[in-house]
Amino acid sequence: MRRDANGVFVRRWLRRASLGLQLLALFAVELLLANVQQAALVLGWPLRVRPRWIRFETRLRSQTARTLLGVLISLTPGTLTCDLRGEILLIHALNATSDEAAVVRIRQRFESLLLRMEEA
Repeated sequence: MRRDANGVFVRRWLRRASLGLQLLALFAVELLLANVQQAALVLGWPLRVRPRWIRFETRLRSQTARTLLGVLISLTPGTLTCDLRGEILLIHALNATSDEAAVVRIRQRFESLLLRMEEA
């Protein structure tokens, strides 16, 4: 496959690799924070959990990106993606103050980076 002299292919690959590394670093931080939060929640007395079901409508276009979002959510302690139909993810959160707060956090952290990866 022929590439132009400007190296568009190389720049695009480097951009995607950079975004992938950012996603990996972000997930590592989120994983650490979620583990600490869940440990504090479980070890605290009295046990104060606020479980809820959250309906999250994603702006991601590809099924691969939507699936990756669901996997990242499920791998984070205290959350589980239970269903993915089209652009709707059904998420169970063990301790969420509100649906809106959870949606904003997912959008700002994971979805925004995955959207940038789709555009790269």
